[in-house]
Amino acid sequence: MDTTISLLTHARAGNAVAQDRLRETLRPRLESLAGYYASRTGMDSADLLQEAWLAVFEALPTVDVTVGTPTQFLLKHARWQILDHIRWNKRRSHDRIDDMMTESIEAEDQAFGHSASRPSSGDVETLLFVQDLERRLSKRQQAILHGLMEGCTWRQIGDELGCTSANVAYHVRGIRQAYAEMVQASQSGRAGN
Repeated sequence: MDTTISLLTHARAGNAVAQDRLRETLRPRLESLAGYYASRTGMDSADLLQEAWLAVFEALPTVDVTVGTPTQFLLKHARWQILDHIRWNKRRSHDRIDDMMTESIEAEDQAFGHSASRPSSGDVETLLFVQDLERRLSKRQQAILHGLMEGCTWRQIGDELGCTSANVAYHVRGIRQAYAEMVQASQSGRAGN
């Protein structure tokens, strides 16, 4: 128990060796968890596993090693993330496709970038917001953002870019940070007016 607490404390502080050991410690449980939910839902276990890892490392800074069993706290967050992803995926697969949402070839030509799923030129505010976000991102992050906007999974994006889904998850965290900074700057700009 004391070694687990020490491991979590060092991993939370950013020690790469401790984070690797934590990964190895949690890997069997997370793979089992992802495998179980994949078998029950028909989803890809690798996609669920990447969601679980993301949850673990997002929850790591908030784990309180003095209360309860810290690894159970991390596993609970992983389970919640997997279930949220399953709900999101099921909801997305049952969304209605309205005729208004389907775009003609002309609208596709007017859309920015290379994807018809991006905001059309008629949605100027969204278009400007996305363009501003893209300016804040690296080329790799821009490619990942485009994949996400097209509805691709992290694994599909990783396959397209020649990297792992864990690498995509790392860049998604950077995209989320850039987005949060934009929102915060926008809100503070409105408050100043």
